[in-house]
Amino acid sequence: MRLRPSVLYASLLFAVSFAAGATAAAAETAVPASNDLLSPLSAEVTRARVLDWVGTRTPSSGVLDEIARMWVFNQTPSTEALFDLTIQTFGKADAPTQHFLSQCRLQEAPLVAPDLKADGQQPFYESNLRVFFGRYLVQREMYDEALEVMQAVDVHQIIDPAALLFARAVCQHQLLMKTEGLATLETLLKRTEAVPMRYSSLATLMQFDLEQAEGNPLDGISRKMSDVERRLKLGRGGERVQKKEDEVIAELDELIKKIEDQQGGGGGSGSGSSNSNKSSSPADEARVKGATAPGNVDQKKLSKDGAWGKLPPKDREKAKDLVGRDFPSYYKDAVEAFTRKQAEREANAPKK
Repeated sequence: MRLRPSVLYASLLFAVSFAAGATAAAAETAVPASNDLLSPLSAEVTRARVLDWVGTRTPSSGVLDEIARMWVFNQTPSTEALFDLTIQTFGKADAPTQHFLSQCRLQEAPLVAPDLKADGQQPFYESNLRVFFGRYLVQREMYDEALEVMQAVDVHQIIDPAALLFARAVCQHQLLMKTEGLATLETLLKRTEAVPMRYSSLATLMQFDLEQAEGNPLDGISRKMSDVERRLKLGRGGERVQKKEDEVIAELDELIKKIEDQQGGGGGSGSGSSNSNKSSSPADEARVKGATAPGNVDQKKLSKDGAWGKLPPKDREKAKDLVGRDFPSYYKDAVEAFTRKQAEREANAPKK
């Protein structure tokens, strides 16, 4: 005889509650498993928390029947499958949640991401929905927004801690947040259980990359330029983007100046002994040897077009060629982009 939907759901909820009561301690400490380790929630604990949340909604008896059948397992599902099933259940049991999930699409995605309204909900629902939305924002390269969304996640409530930590690490790596990124990767690689191989492999690469981030100044500049390009593609052009652009120009300007100095761009001999003939007590006035008059010269008439202090085009090209020889090709692209940006600024500058 086929059970009525409400009877089927009640029977499943009773069985889950009984099993959860028998393992209450495990349910309370599933994450973290100890003071140091983060572990994914088991299938039993996840099902208990999902059905407990469903009990606070008002779905139809047909939906309750469908949800009950979804959570009957022939074999234990993976952590990722449990997470996907949980998000699917949230949508089935709650119409506003289903509408929100339908907006989180990658094909023909809206320029502005949908607004997550999960505050005040049960911690289990809110935390796992934040993980889902944060990962969606990462896929759209909205790293600042993703970090903000995942900041409020309660790690004791989420099904898959590894997914949360990996998504956070991707954001911090892309935004050059070295200290925060290394801390997140340390937790993921050394204090999280059941981390998928693809996560651990990429996390190790990101860890190495962040550790080497300060070793090459052009690498940091190239990353910042990529970040500016990403923000512009997302339609961002505010103060934060302009600040990033200014940082790139300043760092490139400083780097080119160092290269020019190394090449003797200031007009000196460039040898290490150039200062050896300097007098310890130089004359008060510059005089031509044998002359009695002070060695005054006419003041140079400086250009009013803003060209003072610049290298001649030939010398500047030589400096750029040096960058092309000593660094990977995409660094040369960074310098050329800087040159274009500088030219645009000069062209748009008010005439004096």
